[in-house]
Amino acid sequence: MMRQVIRKHIGKCVLVLLAPLLVACAAQSVPDRYYLLSPTVQQVSEPSAQASVVGIGPVTIPSHLDRSTIVSRSSANRVEVNSGYRWAEPLDENINRVLMDNMGRTGKASRLEAFPWTSRDGVDWQIVLDIDRFERQPDGNVILTARWKLIRFESGEIVRAATYNKVSMPSDTSIESTVLAMSTLLSDMTVEISSHLP
Repeated sequence: MMRQVIRKHIGKCVLVLLAPLLVACAAQSVPDRYYLLSPTVQQVSEPSAQASVVGIGPVTIPSHLDRSTIVSRSSANRVEVNSGYRWAEPLDENINRVLMDNMGRTGKASRLEAFPWTSRDGVDWQIVLDIDRFERQPDGNVILTARWKLIRFESGEIVRAATYNKVSMPSDTSIESTVLAMSTLLSDMTVEISSHLP
């Protein structure tokens, strides 16, 4: 009987001691923040009468970036998963959508199709993109390294293949500025690719 009373008292004391700690932990929890890449190419003009139908995709990204949490590098061989900072949609889908929006603003396409499409969609040109690096680096800069191909869809001929490799310096170290720098690089790459479209 005495042991039961002592156990109850100990249990109450532990609960009283832990309660403030639990409240403090609950108060410090911050809700996740969600981010999207955005199109930033300035509208050039309406598509000309000779503009082609352009298909975007497939777009591939490295598996270490294929996650809901935003990733950055703290060294050449170490990545940091930024807990609490998430992509609002799968990154490869977001990239594809932004590429389409950016390409639409260049005036080089009469219509855009997202991969996969069918032969009935009448695609003239296909843009295939393989991203190798797309994250903030240890020096604070954001890098985009990607291999892209411009393919004449009907014949399968690769008309142009090149590597895009540029960096952008965010205005500060925040995730918001990092995502903006990533969007800027995507836009710059879109303009470079579109310059090779007829």
